[in-house]
Amino acid sequence: MNMEVSGRKVFNDGNNFLCKPCEESEVSTRADGLCRECGEHMCKPCFDTHKKYKLNRGHTLSNSDETVAETEKAEDLEKCEQHFSELIKFYCPEHEKVGCGDCMILEHKTCKVEYIRDKARVLKSSQEFKTLVQGAEKYLCEAKDISSSIKQNKKQALDINKKFHKNVNMFKEELISHVNKLSNAILKQGEKIKVNDVKNMDVLEKENEDLIIEISRLTEVFESQIDQPQKLFVSSVLQKPKLNQLREQLDSIQDRNKIESYEFQRNNNLERSVKDSKQIGSVHRIKPRNETDVKEEIKPKERTPLPQVPVPRKPQPFLDRQLICRNIAVDGEYLSYADNGSGDVGLFVDKDWTIL
Repeated sequence: MNMEVSGRKVFNDGNNFLCKPCEESEVSTRADGLCRECGEHMCKPCFDTHKKYKLNRGHTLSNSDETVAETEKAEDLEKCEQHFSELIKFYCPEHEKVGCGDCMILEHKTCKVEYIRDKARVLKSSQEFKTLVQGAEKYLCEAKDISSSIKQNKKQALDINKKFHKNVNMFKEELISHVNKLSNAILKQGEKIKVNDVKNMDVLEKENEDLIIEISRLTEVFESQIDQPQKLFVSSVLQKPKLNQLREQLDSIQDRNKIESYEFQRNNNLERSVKDSKQIGSVHRIKPRNETDVKEEIKPKERTPLPQVPVPRKPQPFLDRQLICRNIAVDGEYLSYADNGSGDVGLFVDKDWTIL
């Protein structure tokens, strides 16, 4: 069935496509082709109007409707996030942005945009895509290496902390062992003094007990003869040396009846060192070595420049050696002298030494 609508032919012949812009205007018109860049079927008049816009000047109208339509259907084009009814079909190489037609018109109207379908056709064989894939593979390898390094660092962190604990406890045990050693040493000194004092007192105690027995016997003799004056007198004379000897023994025991008095005196330096210390040690962070550090270590040292041999100065012309006065000017082989800013030349000598 054919009919005329607004000067355009209306058709419904099997699988023929209709013009999309005409459909939006509620007019059914057979499409003359497919705009490859936009992916829309258009009639010739609509396509001519379509190409008048600056953004669409490079668009082409294709007659391969079925092939292009199948390709268009096979591609899963994404919808624009800003313009939900539009598909992402364009690419701006200047800003490296993709978007729909509305995006390009609003944000990239001065840019030279490209159609994504054309870029996609040659993408797989392009060096840019190969570089992209190689970069992704390289990054994947690096990420896997980093993952391995992270696991190794995690294990190393546990090992380092285990060693740290071991060293702290070892140092603590060493300190305790050393303090115990010092304590035992000084306790032995005190024990030695005690043993010596007790031994001396045991000796004096034995001597004093023997002396008590002898003095007791002498006292018994005197008491038994208290009523016999003659015997008492004789005994007194005979026992007097013995009594003097006992006196000397008593004095000797008394002199030796002494012990060594001592007490513990703290090591002030040690006490001060321990009490003043805020911690048993410190956490020393070891800077990790990297390739840059190694390169710096093996970097050749800068050589000391050799002393330069002074170059003898060439003999200068007489005029050059005499330029030590102010207000003198040299122009080639001419010499002139002007007085203090007055502008008058006081002397001028040419190359033939002619005074002017």
